[in-house]
Amino acid sequence: MSAITATGWLLRPKVTHLPPPTIANQSRTIKFMHWGGNKDLKLSEPTVLSVDELLKQSPKIKPQVGYNSQRGGLAASSIFGDESTEVAATESSMGAFSTIHIRDPNREHWAWPKRATAREVRRRGRLTKREMLLQTEKEHLAKSHMFKTSVKKLAPIARQIQGKKIEDAIIQMRFSPKGAARDVLGHLYAARNESVVRRKMDPEQTYIEQAWVGRGTYEVEHNHRARGRIDMLKLPYTSITVVLKEQVTRDRIAKEKEDKRLRKKPWEQLPSRPLVGQTQYYRW
Repeated sequence: MSAITATGWLLRPKVTHLPPPTIANQSRTIKFMHWGGNKDLKLSEPTVLSVDELLKQSPKIKPQVGYNSQRGGLAASSIFGDESTEVAATESSMGAFSTIHIRDPNREHWAWPKRATAREVRRRGRLTKREMLLQTEKEHLAKSHMFKTSVKKLAPIARQIQGKKIEDAIIQMRFSPKGAARDVLGHLYAARNESVVRRKMDPEQTYIEQAWVGRGTYEVEHNHRARGRIDMLKLPYTSITVVLKEQVTRDRIAKEKEDKRLRKKPWEQLPSRPLVGQTQYYRW
């Protein structure tokens, strides 16, 4: 590089600021290696807006769901041309959502009677089979608290007392060698007393129709082993539920089974049926 060229390079004018940008939307498409765009370079003409026009433009506000973003107007011959419709538009918009967000505080007093009355009208006063049985037969369900035992140990006890009278089940639990029998005995006493007080059931005629167990939570305990090791034990909790009914229910079920057996047609070894699909060729 010569000395004159170096001197001109050092003494070149420095650019301290950039030209102000214009408000324009430009789009160009360039073709490179026969891919994309048109043959010629396209530039859209810049759109320059003044400051007053920019201030007059409304901001981009997203309309809320359910509200009308466009506002209507009045005819020139309307007598309400001089009045403002801002209040009316607000009231109509709020009225559309008043039934959604506002709830009747006395709903619990009239909602259930309304549904019950509608059900009676729909059935025309007819009762279901279970409702008719509950009017003549007594039933009591009793669920125990959680026992510190497993389902594997409590399920055989539930199968043992199912179908027995309440007094016979109590005797079975009194002389049972199983550890969970003592907890079940206390629950049977409580279930018998509840059925007498609440349902006015006769303990001499009461029997256990159903008995099942339910799994509960677990309790974590530590089992200390040798050399400082500790095992985490998960001790389960289980509950038992019994359904008590009277002898009247058992007699009705036995009578229904007998009536069903009598209605059944006698068995025939070769019933008389019409023969169809007979041909002179074998089917196998």
